[in-house]
Amino acid sequence: MEQVTFRFADQQDIPELCRMRLAYFEDDFGALPEQLLTEINAQLPAYFAEHLGKDCIAPVASLPDGTLCACALLCVETKPANPFFPNGKSGTVLGVFTMPESRHKGYASKVMQMLIDWAKANDLSIVRLSATAEGKCVYEKLGFFVKEHRYTDMELKMR
Repeated sequence: MEQVTFRFADQQDIPELCRMRLAYFEDDFGALPEQLLTEINAQLPAYFAEHLGKDCIAPVASLPDGTLCACALLCVETKPANPFFPNGKSGTVLGVFTMPESRHKGYASKVMQMLIDWAKANDLSIVRLSATAEGKCVYEKLGFFVKEHRYTDMELKMR
């Protein structure tokens, strides 16, 4: 059985967080074009160096050698208050991922619970995520629900 430590990532984990993010992309999207991978690889280390532990929180499952086998990202924002986040503080979960050889051991649930506990302790009004079919039951067990609302989510692709 794997010996796993659950903790929050710090600056020393940046290379592993980048590796996990790229593994997540490959798992979820398949092979990406080389130019896109190059651009992502250039942005990730700088992003984590600037945001990790501040407005990007990353609970992780770490093997004894420091290799990460599961992680999640919580991007925290402060916006003008509204009925959904009356104190203006909200979070978006991104990139919940467990390496294939470490799946079905509860690691994603554990890092998500750490993320939820952090969000409560830091007074976030709401935490949102987009669930895959595989992850939906994990999130529902943790208290997330499918939100039905009168608004239609839209986006404008800029690049």
